Amino acid sequence: MVARILRRLWALALVLPLIATAPASAGDLIRLFGEENAGTASAQFLRIPVGARAVALGQSYSAVATDGAAIFWNPAGLMRTPGRSNWFASHVAWAADIDLDYAAYHRRGQNFAHGLMFGALRSGDILRTDELHQEGTGQYFNANQFFVGGSLARAMTDRFSIGMTVKFFQENLDQYQMRALLADMGILYYVGLGDLRIGFSVRNFGGDMSPAGTPPPAPDGYVAAREFQAFPAPTVGAYGVARTWDLSPKIALLTTADFNHPSDYSESFRLGGELGLRRQLFLRAGFETNRPEGGLAAGFGLQLERHQMRIRVDYAYADMGSFGGIHHFSLDLSPLWRRPAGVAVAEDRP
Repeated sequence: MVARILRRLWALALVLPLIATAPASAGDLIRLFGEENAGTASAQFLRIPVGARAVALGQSYSAVATDGAAIFWNPAGLMRTPGRSNWFASHVAWAADIDLDYAAYHRRGQNFAHGLMFGALRSGDILRTDELHQEGTGQYFNANQFFVGGSLARAMTDRFSIGMTVKFFQENLDQYQMRALLADMGILYYVGLGDLRIGFSVRNFGGDMSPAGTPPPAPDGYVAAREFQAFPAPTVGAYGVARTWDLSPKIALLTTADFNHPSDYSESFRLGGELGLRRQLFLRAGFETNRPEGGLAAGFGLQLERHQMRIRVDYAYADMGSFGGIHHFSLDLSPLWRRPAGVAVAEDRP
């Protein structure tokens, strides 16, 4: 029975990334090879990682997303969170004084879970320039983006869950706006060997996007475009596997690995490790391969349980090469279920 489920699971995992990263037209099949299409997808804001724990693990999170960040990384993980409800918030001090804030809430029952998320990127004021005023015209504009989404997850068995997220994305660039409706899909399967699990997700699946409105007038001697060019969504598929190794009664080591397949860049492997001490202090490190610069990340987390509330605070530092170091902060709150006296229930690891 288990072998049959695994065969079907891997068959599904092999087919879905091709569907998700395939173009709308047959003549565009080259898009399956992301390296040939670098820089061709829009809405790159949706690629900025959420959650300090995920970043510190090298973004190898498709099989580890069983906390408040699961809505972003793999909605199937909503069925494996430690509490019946969860509040999650994160902040990223991105490059060029850009800030990214994210918040999510979800609630789960025995068979279903649902959640909401919101993310916003704020650029601050940007000095306007033109061909005659290279130092600025004295006017400013903004380049802000946000998304809001809802998730639904279902436990098919006690080991296998699926999830889906639908989200609305909007980008505001000065007086121009771009909107899109996108979807995420995910599966999570616990093999039955310790807490060994396999995860798969497809994020940002949707149609091409283009700004609304009319392009600005062209300078003399140029023909103005009638409409803006459309670009595909930043779809990405990921396979992952993770397992926790108990080194002693108070020390555990989590190892995780993902294969990352974006539609507009070369594939990469993402590797991460987390050393847990007394399930209170967590030391993390991660690495992503096949990147011209950067790729290293590290961080730590502190977890406390007080009055049936699990509180986890995480920090991560990511090396972004020419962009310098990026700081990530996140907070995860999970009210724990009050178990009836005498009833023992296996609790998921953080």
